[in-house]
Amino acid sequence: MSRRSRGVASQHQQEVVCYLGSWAVYRPGAGKFNIENIDPTLCTTLIYAFVGLNETTNTIKSLDPEYDINKKSLERFVNMKSLNPRLKVLVAVGGWTEGSTKYSVMSSAASSRETFIKSVVAFLKKHRFDGLDLDWEYPANRGGVPADKENFVSLAKELHHEFKKYGWMLTALGGRKVHSGDRLRH
Repeated sequence: MSRRSRGVASQHQQEVVCYLGSWAVYRPGAGKFNIENIDPTLCTTLIYAFVGLNETTNTIKSLDPEYDINKKSLERFVNMKSLNPRLKVLVAVGGWTEGSTKYSVMSSAASSRETFIKSVVAFLKKHRFDGLDLDWEYPANRGGVPADKENFVSLAKELHHEFKKYGWMLTALGGRKVHSGDRLRH
């Protein structure tokens, strides 16, 4: 049976989104996971986690240039599309380690959002990604300010507006800080 015939993504029209934590390559032993271990027929969208934000220039940056660039992991990841022509590949910016403070500062002014968005467009074009996963963990938390909520919306709208020109996808992590004692309803 070929990969394509057994793949979940090729059997139905629902979205199946898969993430690759790029740091998995550094795990020891059986926990090590390389890009080549991915079966791209299982997913409709693959997301490479993570790249980050240069807080001095408000531009997107590699968090691991040796792996991302020198070992060509970004290129190898995007090339998974050759094994599944319907596959979309995105890159996630942010993550827990990146924190919230620098995203809070960047999103607080239209000019810094514009600089960030221009750098994202250049990055996506250069590396042939199909979009961005905005993984800001979390607006108005972890060093952020209450205005982050509105600034996050502004950033997302501005990214979406720019991405429409290229037919790119924009996804975002949504989160809610849960305190002990909070009750979750189904």
